[in-house]
Amino acid sequence: MNSSSRSRQAGFTIWQWMVIVLVGGFLLTVGFSLAPLYINNYTVRATVQALQNEPELGRKSTQEIRLAVERKFDVNQIEAIQAVCRDKARPCLKVEKTKTHLIIDANYEARTHVMGNVDAIVNFDKNRVEIVIPGAS
Repeated sequence: MNSSSRSRQAGFTIWQWMVIVLVGGFLLTVGFSLAPLYINNYTVRATVQALQNEPELGRKSTQEIRLAVERKFDVNQIEAIQAVCRDKARPCLKVEKTKTHLIIDANYEARTHVMGNVDAIVNFDKNRVEIVIPGAS
């Protein structure tokens, strides 16, 4: 190997390392901002899906069902969806009851601050459960 080929085999320059560090820092910042939203949504989804194991929900009114779900959110310390529901004109926790089915829809959208004047909005739309009411014809 001659000396001219060695000089071309140098590593990253300081500018390339700065770009890598800046991009990595930005991705970490976004990740740390969004991770709590996804953790809360996992708890919301688990809470809503756990309602399928409660057969007595079919005998309750929609108001009683809504209060029961909100109590479960309180127990699991899910403040994110409750704050969103309080701020909106339309409720984000929808409870519909027919003769044969009970539908609980807890889809919501969460917003978090990322940096500066940049916010991130995440839509969670898989928090819907349909429960068959036992004994209904």
